[in-house]
Amino acid sequence: MEKIKKEKMWYDNADFLTNLIIGLIIVTIILSQSFAVNNNIGAINTFRSLFNHNSSYILALIYFVLIKSKYFQKYFNITNLLYIFFYFLNVFAAFLTIFQSFSVASLCSLFLNIILLIYMIYTFLYDTRIWKDFKLGNLPFDEIKNEWYYYAINFFAIVALFANLIGANISNSNFDGVVLSVFDAIYKCLFARYVFLYKRYELEKNNGKEDLKNER
Repeated sequence: MEKIKKEKMWYDNADFLTNLIIGLIIVTIILSQSFAVNNNIGAINTFRSLFNHNSSYILALIYFVLIKSKYFQKYFNITNLLYIFFYFLNVFAAFLTIFQSFSVASLCSLFLNIILLIYMIYTFLYDTRIWKDFKLGNLPFDEIKNEWYYYAINFFAIVALFANLIGANISNSNFDGVVLSVFDAIYKCLFARYVFLYKRYELEKNNGKEDLKNER
């Protein structure tokens, strides 16, 4: 009961950030579909675009909506594990698209998603049975400080944004892609902030003030 109580405290503290992320995701999906409709790509293609281009957003939206429920807060670790699994599939799909449309922007986006996946494993599975049974603490990514992950994600998000903006300027593409690229960069930074704060919470809860200071 004490553990559940502490986890509820985390959800209360992160409630504003969670709502902000949910709102941003909804706006991004709506804008994406609005642009698709305005470009007259057809109903079937619009529906297909919703899942092809917004799959990661839909997955994140489901995740953040679920963890606002007391039931899924109680099984937070299981929910995180499922999210990591489906995010891995999404990253694998992004890896395959590299061979179809190779560019600096797509490469930065892939690196960004890989770092996010590692960051989620490093954070969400920390101090769980999976972490202990598979000895994930012995893997190299556990040697990287929490803040370094956070800064790396923000760095790649900004680089990917500039790469998309430069690519849009060179190809004279419409304003739609630019807007969505900006929203995607903001989302990645907010999500990284969410994971960063949760990692700080876990370090403070399990290892005390000294581990929080060292960010190890």
